[in-house]
Amino acid sequence: RRLQRENDERLRRAPVVVLTTTDDKVEIQRCYDLGCNVYITKPVDYESFAGAIRQLGLFLSVMQAPEIE
Repeated sequence: RRLQRENDERLRRAPVVVLTTTDDKVEIQRCYDLGCNVYITKPVDYESFAGAIRQLGLFLSVMQAPEIE
């Protein structure tokens, strides 16, 4: 089922970061299908983590862009 944030306008733009030990491809896809924005597996590789945070920052900058009229 979709994440609860989809039902709450205040939370709709909140990013969802999954930090887990699971690296199963099916589980990763399931998380993205449910609305995850970033999926990080532990142990965390610093470069991978930093890249994920940069992607999240880009996502947030796009999500907060004003609508074109």
